[in-house]
Amino acid sequence: MTCPERKDGNALSVHFDVEPFYMAAAQALAAHPLVPEGQCLNPGCSRTFVRSRDWQLYCSPDCRKSGDIEMRRVGLKAAPALLAWRMGKYSTTDPALRELGRTGRNYISELQRAWLADRQARARMAFRASGREK
Repeated sequence: MTCPERKDGNALSVHFDVEPFYMAAAQALAAHPLVPEGQCLNPGCSRTFVRSRDWQLYCSPDCRKSGDIEMRRVGLKAAPALLAWRMGKYSTTDPALRELGRTGRNYISELQRAWLADRQARARMAFRASGREK
């Protein structure tokens, strides 16, 4: 099977405009950030640093790259399940579609649980390795 030739060259195939989460949740994140202000968002680092910009989340370009890679990996796992969940969410006539939606929702819940537990474990290991543990 071959895909039809695209007329827009190297453009991305996704064309919907939803603002990034950090913009949509700016007020909520200001009240309760994902990590304390000035702490690197990379759980394997978690070191404190002086931010050069208000929006800075990582202490270095390497930590940002690591974070981007992690977000992409989780996004690639989550995307099909999010589609399935939404497709089946309001189905009233197709039991198979409802089941697909339920399976997608359950997968997202498990992915969230496992990812948060993994991040917390990596942050604890980084904290211990830094000698900051009491």
